[in-house]
Amino acid sequence: MVSKELKQTRSQVKLIASVLESEREHNQVYKDSMKNIEQIRQNGHDVMFEVDATKLQDSFAGRRNDIMLDRIQWNFPHWRGKTNHRRNRKLLSDFFSSSKNLLSSGGQVHVALRNHQGGMKATTNTEWRGSWLPAVYAGENGFLQSHLLPYRPEYKLSAYQFRDRPFFAQKESYMHIFTKIGNGCLEDDGEGGRWMEAVPKDIQMYSYFTLFISLPIAANDMEKYSERHCSCSNGTVSGDLWSNQYILDTNFVLDMIQRKVPDGIRAEIKQWRVLREKDSTKELQFGKWKVVEYQVVVFGETIPLTMEYVERYKNMIEDEVDRNTVGTRRGAWNASHVLPVSIL
Repeated sequence: MVSKELKQTRSQVKLIASVLESEREHNQVYKDSMKNIEQIRQNGHDVMFEVDATKLQDSFAGRRNDIMLDRIQWNFPHWRGKTNHRRNRKLLSDFFSSSKNLLSSGGQVHVALRNHQGGMKATTNTEWRGSWLPAVYAGENGFLQSHLLPYRPEYKLSAYQFRDRPFFAQKESYMHIFTKIGNGCLEDDGEGGRWMEAVPKDIQMYSYFTLFISLPIAANDMEKYSERHCSCSNGTVSGDLWSNQYILDTNFVLDMIQRKVPDGIRAEIKQWRVLREKDSTKELQFGKWKVVEYQVVVFGETIPLTMEYVERYKNMIEDEVDRNTVGTRRGAWNASHVLPVSIL
């Protein structure tokens, strides 16, 4: 059916409704098929059949070569019949991949999902792993989840397992809105691009990792050294290495991290603890207190987070630490998976 709003704005909005089935199959399966098709077309819009949402370019090629869409919307996608999460995740991944080249600059993909499918309200890792991870697959294809809105469909839901059978999605359903991003910009405005506003903090994605920084002077030896040993005006010891004062200063470390990650990524840190370093006999319990451990969390504010990019940020930060300290070892663990901030 065509909403009242689309009837009133037919000159400003061009709707292309599409289905996977052929027109003949659709007419045979759904009793309201012909009536809905006629209503859509009478209101100045279009209907396309045999459109595979994972291969949108194939469907539009030859018919609308110059078309660029402002929005692509898919309500309640699902692999045909009952299946596991793996197939539904691939369905979403392929859909995002096929959408990006048909969207205009700053264009959006809207996907309606049940709460447990979208996972953005998850409060545990188990709940998140039980979702379809749409924000993850969107990010891997250059989309940032920019909005999450409650969604209550006002039309007849009658495509359960490709039959004219209703399904119920009114309760706890959300419209996930993903914005196409290029280097943090929505579009080229002739002056380097128009930057997107930060995503609300309650739907940002994050990842975390551990950062180790070696102290030039063991924490338990600091009182033995006078202030003249430290030239701290620029954060260094003897003009070359960071001093204890700066390594133990969370603001100094956070500023260094924020300079290494791109604009659009926000960082937070927490000084976790100071660790012993193994002594000459390789015994940890007799070593000096020489290694500061920080917990680093990065958030995608205006650009998507992906595992690949987080590992890249982590390596750049560790390279900077290596250049300015002695004896610092890199973290033995990779960064965490990308997660919704509701878990944090």
